[in-house]
This record gives sequence, structure tokens and C-alpha cells, in this order.
Amino acid sequence: MGMQEMREELEDLSFRTLDPEAYSVVMQRLDALAERNRNLIGEIEDQLSNNLRHRGLGARVYGRRKKPFSIWTKMERKSVGFEQLSDIFGFRLVVNDIEACYRALGIVHTTWPVVPGRFKDYISTPKQNDYRSIHTTVIGPGNQRVELQIRTEAMDQIAERGIAAHVFYKEGVGSPTEFLKRESNAFAWLRHTIGILSESANPEEFLEHTKLELFHDQVFCFTPKGKLIALPRHANVIDFAYAVHTDVGNSAVGCKINGKFAPLSSELQNGDEVEVLTSEAQSAPPSAWETLAVTGKARAAIRRATRTAVRDQYVGLGRRIVERLFERAKIEYADDKLKGALPRLARTSIEDVMAAVGRGEIKASHVARAMYPDYKEERIARYGVKKGLAAKLKEKSSEPPRSPVAIPIRGINSDLPVKFAPNGGAVPGDRIVGIVTPGEGITIYPIQSPALKDFEEEPERWLDVRWDIEDSAPQRFPARIKVENVNEPGALAQIATVIAEHDGNIDNISMQRRSPDFTETTIDLEVYDLKHLSAILAQLRAKAVVAKVERVNG
Repeated sequence: MGMQEMREELEDLSFRTLDPEAYSVVMQRLDALAERNRNLIGEIEDQLSNNLRHRGLGARVYGRRKKPFSIWTKMERKSVGFEQLSDIFGFRLVVNDIEACYRALGIVHTTWPVVPGRFKDYISTPKQNDYRSIHTTVIGPGNQRVELQIRTEAMDQIAERGIAAHVFYKEGVGSPTEFLKRESNAFAWLRHTIGILSESANPEEFLEHTKLELFHDQVFCFTPKGKLIALPRHANVIDFAYAVHTDVGNSAVGCKINGKFAPLSSELQNGDEVEVLTSEAQSAPPSAWETLAVTGKARAAIRRATRTAVRDQYVGLGRRIVERLFERAKIEYADDKLKGALPRLARTSIEDVMAAVGRGEIKASHVARAMYPDYKEERIARYGVKKGLAAKLKEKSSEPPRSPVAIPIRGINSDLPVKFAPNGGAVPGDRIVGIVTPGEGITIYPIQSPALKDFEEEPERWLDVRWDIEDSAPQRFPARIKVENVNEPGALAQIATVIAEHDGNIDNISMQRRSPDFTETTIDLEVYDLKHLSAILAQLRAKAVVAKVERVNG
């Protein structure tokens, strides 16, 4: 972007103002070093120029002293002292073409000893902002470590003035935009940055993402087809997948690194070949990936996909609620008719209306009234907790007929925002009712749950729901049991063994001492259905260490 000079000036002014003590220390050291090596820069420049010229290579050579802020940040980042820094003096060799860059590198390396591990080739693998140069460090005159940058005139121009300014120095170039598209990685980097901006919810989020990428060293990895992907240091396969394409990231389910299966959270190293395995069944990534991702692009895409998936769930739930209300009221529903009613609902699209209904912000009856002004809401008798619940409990053993307007419930991993009663859950075989919680979706309660009395005065929140479980793909559902057991060694182990032997899964356990001889153990289980739960309860009652066991209906 051609802002290097401005950046250096701002860094220097900020460093001097915000940390004057550190600035003073660094400047004193630099001045002392300059006094001690008064002619060093000129001597090294002359030696480099002469060596290159004697080998038939013309080059423009110039040196400079690093800026105070750059030196201070490197000291802090590497936890080293001033004397241990190897690149206080930097020299630039500017030659005519790429071949000359590598010839110059050979001359330098045969003239002075090389510092191991201090070589980087950004010509063969440019940075994302199109920066290209060869970096190496040698031990020069006076045993002083010297950093060298070898580049062509064009590379130097891009590094100093930015890719956009460089375009106008080239002759025979039509549109600058076309040149950028054709020759520059920086254009792709700029588009990537704009993409992060468009996907970020606020300026703070954008700043967080761009800072992550600007201040990381890079790792270079490859796709199976040989495409180079540049990522920040510590990036993992999730970041790689989103760098390839957002759809690849959203549908990633596994990976191979250098031909071997590995977790998606695996940190990538330079030169890794990464193959991302995808599945059409996964349309949105797990929200937990956001904490694993390193790059701003990956985090923004995950957050966006999660928001879209949640919205789609609310849209689906809202549509089902509205359609079932219309079915029950025996009136016709059509999207075209709802479009005409959008102004009355203060929404701009059908999806907005359905999402609002799913979130509990708009009642389904309001939608019906907006479409049919003569519609009158019918008050439907709900399960009375105070009077009618006892009668309902007597009938709970018999499976109720499936209502054509009841919403089918498959489980937590469904296309609806569904969760289960927090203090006891619900399992297939229970008679259930759904309660709409604004902004959270449906909470499923068994009909015998005492918690339902809290919603008696809000009949509009009650939903008719039914189980819709596929035998071919069994799922586990939450249930809570309370066990009163003898306080003796091995009692908990016996209880856990019974549950494990009968294919139950323990999600959480809490224990409370009720008396010196007995302990009350509350266990959150995951079971397939009511029959499965009953079998586990029966086996627990048969154990000598168990005095009492019962299911908790929160």
C-alpha cells in the first residue's frame, strides 16, 4: 500500500512518547555502536560493491541502521539483549534480474561466513502482500553480524512504494487493475482483507482479525495439486481449509497431512502437503472451531456460517409453527399472500418473518391476522398442571395418537433449535410438550414436569410436539436420575458399572452426603428411550448398595 515510511514515522513517534525510557536506552546503545563503528557501513558497502563488480555483477548497494522501535520489539519478542541482535545494520543489494539475485547470493556466501538459520527466500515463495526478496545474515568486517536483502529494482520499488504505485512505473501496461489481477498476490491479499471487513460484525472484530495476520510469521503449505497456501505461524488445518475456499472450510470433516490422517486442529509446518476431506452432509462448521482457528478469514467465516445456520434453524421452526397454526385454523397459507402482508409485520422478507416467529419475537397468530384481518385466535386448552395434570399422568403409559399438526422432534442435532428440560430432560416414550423461549428456540419438557406450571399463564408459548425417531439411526437423549446409595467403598463404581453395562452414558455426576450412612447421587444420563431408562433403573434397584433410585422430572 506504499505506507512503509508513514508506518516507520508513526512507530518512532509512538515509541518515543509511550515508552521514553526504553527509547532512550535503545538510542544510547545505537549511538555508542555508531561511534565505535563509525566507518563500518561505508566499509561494508565498498567491499560488497567491489566483490560484485569483480565477479561481473553490477549492483546498487546501500546500508542503513535499523529503527529504534524495530530493534526494541525484536529484543522483546526473542528475549535477547542488544548485543545479541544480528541485524542492527541492514544492507540492500539491488540488481537487474532474478538470476542476478541468486548470483549475488552465491558471491556473498563465498565471501563471508553465513549465520545458520538466518536465510529466507521470499522470491520463490513471496509474501501475501507480494513482498519479494532474499534475506541472509553473514559475519562481516569486525565480526559484526550483517543482514543482507537481495532484490531486483521492481522488487525494491514494490517494497518501498507498494504494489499500486509500482504499476504506474511499468511501460506497456493497460489497466492497473488488470495488471494487479494478472501479476500480483497483493491484489488477492487486498480482496481477502476486504472480505474480512465485509464479514465482520463490527470494527473491533475486523481489527482483531487483521492484527492476527499482520503480525505473524508465515508458514507455506501445499494442496495435493501443488497450489501454495501461505498462512500465519501456528495456523492449523481449519485455517488451511478456509484459505482454499470458504465452502471447503464449512464442509471439512477430516484431513491428511503428508498422506497421513490427522486432526483438523493439527498445527501446520512449512512444506506440509494438506488434503482436506469434506462431506456434503456438513453444511455448517461446529461453532467451537472459532476458538481453534488462527486466521481472521477462518474465524469470520465460521462465525458467519454459525449465524446463518442458527438463522436457518429459526426460519425452519417459524415456518413449521405458522403452517401448523394455519392447518389447525383451516385457513390457507401461501408465501405469495404473506409477501403482501410484510409491511404490516414490519419485516422485509418471508425469511425475516419466519425467523422472528421461531425466535419468539412474533406470534404465529399475528402472522395469520396480518394475512387475514378477520382471523380470530382460538384459545386451545393446554395440559393443566393444577387440575388436569393428574388425569394426564394416569394416561401417560399409553402412547397418544400422532397429531397431524404436531411438530416432529428428532433430537438435538436436528434442523430445529431444540434443547431439553434443563433439570431432567426428556426421552422418547415420554409424552412431551414444547415451550418457545424467545431467542433460544424450543425447550422440550415431559408432560409430568413440574416446571410447566411456570408457563400456565402463557398459552401462546406452548407447542404441540411429537417424537419422530428413526430406528435405523438411534440417538441418545438426556435424563436425570437420583440414587440414594450406601456410603461404602466401591458403591459409585458399582452404580457406574451397571449404567455402562446397559449402554447408558454418564454425562455428569454430583454427590451430597445426607447422613453418615447414605449418599444422594444425582446422575445425568444419556439413553435411547424410556424403555432403555427403565431397564437401567431396574438393574440399579437390584444392587445391594442402592437403597432407592428414581427419575428426576425437573
